[in-house]
This record gives sequence, structure tokens and C-alpha cells, in this order.
Amino acid sequence: MTGADDGATVEFFGVPGAGKSTIARRASERLTATRTVTEPTYELAHEVSTAARYRKKGRYAADAVARRPRRALEAARLIAATEQPSRRGLGKLAFNWLYVDGVVGSRPPGELRVLDQGLLQATWSVGLAATRDRIGALVELAVEALSRSGPALVVLVDVEPETARERIATRSDGDTRVDPDEIAAAVALERRVERTLLETVADRPAVETLRVANDSRSDLAESVAAVRERVRSLQ
Repeated sequence: MTGADDGATVEFFGVPGAGKSTIARRASERLTATRTVTEPTYELAHEVSTAARYRKKGRYAADAVARRPRRALEAARLIAATEQPSRRGLGKLAFNWLYVDGVVGSRPPGELRVLDQGLLQATWSVGLAATRDRIGALVELAVEALSRSGPALVVLVDVEPETARERIATRSDGDTRVDPDEIAAAVALERRVERTLLETVADRPAVETLRVANDSRSDLAESVAAVRERVRSLQ
């Protein structure tokens, strides 16, 4: 990479159980040798107390509103229009979107910011229980945010539904948006978001995509290597 900003944003997208965090972490470890790498979404989910997590997420969300108030308002309007089953769920989804938008928009020059769950994952989460469809407009907002942040790569993590189902079933912390028997619907929604993403980025050269598979250990190694090589080529 060359230019005033040698940084980039790398966002992973896939169904629960795809192994997004595992690939993101391992790729980050390998890239750290030559780059300034941060993993804010992983760190907030796993490495801070609950109180600190909400404080930091709140600051990111406030930053998103301050930087792009119209975009923040539009995101909130679109999420509200999906008619979620509960107000509490709606509030959580809107807050999560603004938090991740703040993470994307606040990347400093020269930093490689790796998001194991980013704006495309936030879009998927909104669609999961939506009564009305706003996927297209939310994907457009996500791509706009990534484009404004500078070079960006969306890593599409493929996994067989049965593999994802088995991984979710073995989780002991309950950290998942879907139950094992809901994986088929989760995959169908993922594919809709993905198709919309690929159509949207066709004329957005600042946002690239990379497809990887993660069903086995050999897949994992190959995926990490592929991410590492693509990040090196981002301009």
C-alpha cells in the first residue's frame, strides 16, 4: 500500500459459527509484524468488563452521530422501519449499528482496523427478525461508510450449514444470535445480504471483497493466508 494513509478496514461477514473471529484473530497476528493492527470489535466483546464495554461502545456510537448526523439518522430510520418484534430489540440493533459505524469512521491514518463483525454483520442482525425488508438501503449505507473510511476489504466467510450448526451447538457461553435449528434461515439471509453487497460494490472501487471457506483446519490456514495476501495488495 502506498500514499498518505497506509491503513485500511477489514470486515468479516458470515453466519454464526462460520469462524469469523478465528480467522480475523489469526490474520491480525500475522499482519502485526509489519503493520499497526487494531481489533476493536473483538477486544470489546472479549477483553474488557461489561461496564467498560458499554462505555466504549457508547463513545463510538456518539462519534458516529457527531461525524455524520444525517447518516446516523437515516440508519436509525431504516432500522425502525423494519418493525422489529420489540422496542428493546430495536434499540439494541440501532445502538449496535451506530457503534460499529463509529468504529469504521474513526480509524486513524496508517492503522489496519480489523473487525470480526462489522456493518454487514449489523445489517444481517437487523434483517434476522425484521417484519419489513430494508436490507438494500442498509447495505448501501454500510458500503458508503466503508468507502469513506478509505481502502476496505469485506471478507465473506463461507461454511457448510451443518458445520455452523455443530459449532453453535457446542458453544457454552450462549454468544450467538441464532439457535442451531435456525441456521437455514440465517444462511438464506446471509446470502441475500451478500448478493446485495456484491451488486453495491461493483462501482465502489474503494471496497473490495474476498471469499474464503472455513469448514476445516486446512481451510482455516488457507483463509488466513488469503486474507493476509489481499490486505497487502489494498491500495
